Amino acid sequence: MHTRSLRSLVKIAQVGSFTEAADQLGMTLSAISMQMKALEEALGVALFDRSVRPPRMTPIGRAVVEESVPLLHHEDRLNEICRTDDGLAGKYRLGFVTTAAVRLLPAFLLAAKRDAARAEFEIETGLSAALQNKVITGQLDAAVITDADGLPSQLSSSLLRREPFVFAAHKRLLENGLPGLLENECFLHFMPDTGIGKLIADAMQDQARPAKAETIVLDNLEAIMECVADGLGYTLLPLPDVERYRSEDVGILPAPESFERKLVLVTARTGAFARRAAALTSLMT
Repeated sequence: MHTRSLRSLVKIAQVGSFTEAADQLGMTLSAISMQMKALEEALGVALFDRSVRPPRMTPIGRAVVEESVPLLHHEDRLNEICRTDDGLAGKYRLGFVTTAAVRLLPAFLLAAKRDAARAEFEIETGLSAALQNKVITGQLDAAVITDADGLPSQLSSSLLRREPFVFAAHKRLLENGLPGLLENECFLHFMPDTGIGKLIADAMQDQARPAKAETIVLDNLEAIMECVADGLGYTLLPLPDVERYRSEDVGILPAPESFERKLVLVTARTGAFARRAAALTSLMT
C-alpha cells in the first residue's frame, strides 16, 4: 500500500467527488477509481458504497481518512526534515485565487519545470479566504491570494504584484465620464465576499451614486465583461482582468489614485516550509 492512494482517498473526502478529486490531482476518473479499488483490496475493506451514484464513503472509509490525515502530515514532515538545503524538492500543495490563476499559473509552471525540477506541485484554485484558511490549517503549503483585509498573525506574505483598478464601460456610456456612469448606469459588481469584491465594495462606497442606483452581482469576470461590452452597465475591476476580456467597444477610466489589488504569496509563519518560501516566491516573480 502506497501513501499516494491514501492522499487520493483524503482528497475525495475533502471535495466529496471522484471527478473533482481526479481533476485536482491531475488524474483521470478511471485511474483514481482503480486506485481506490486497489486500496480496498489492500486493506480488505469497502471504503465506498457503490450501490449508489455517486459512490458514498462508508463509515470505515471515513475512519481510514481520519487516521490517514496525520499520517500524511508526518510523511510530509519527514520529507522536509530530510532536505538539507533551502531549494524546492518533493511534493508541495499550492493554491491560486481563481481570478489570478489564469495569468500567474502558466508562467509559474514553466518556471518550476525549468528551475525546480525536483519539486512536484499539487495545484488547486479557490477564493482567497478559503485558500488562506487552508494554509493556516496545513491543507496547503502556500497560496496566492488577494490581500484585502490584512492577514492573520499565523501567516507571512510576499508581495508578488500590484494591479491598478479601472472602470470599464461601453464607449457610448462614457460620453459623460465617470459621473454619468455613477448617476445613470447599472453597476456590475464582482462577488462582494471575495478578496477583489471587498476592495471593490470599499471603493464604491466613496463614489457619489444615487440611493436607488442599480447593482447586479455576478460571480464570473468574463460574464461581467460580456455585459459591459453589450452596454448593460459598467464595472470596476483590476486592469489585467479588464484587458483580458476587453473588446474594441469597451473603454476604461482610471480608478482613484493608489486604488489597487495586491496579490501576495502566503505561507505559515512557522514550520518546515517557512524557510522555502523565498524559493517559491522567486518562481512566482
